Amino acid sequence: MLAKIPLGGDIVEDYYIGNTHILICDAAFRNNTPEDNKRVLEAAARASLNIIRNRQRSEQEREQDDRAAQ
Repeated sequence: MLAKIPLGGDIVEDYYIGNTHILICDAAFRNNTPEDNKRVLEAAARASLNIIRNRQRSEQEREQDDRAAQ
């Protein structure tokens, strides 16, 4: 069963990884100006960097807790 894409875009990629069905939709870029696309990519980059920083911070805190417990 295919998921319904609520964003009004087209499915541009369709593949499986194991049992997971992956559908890639172009709604985030459809009918955008180059400036809009740049903003979308920059927002994704910021979100990715925040995820990495938060994970590193959590790992550092866990290491500090482990050292303090010894």
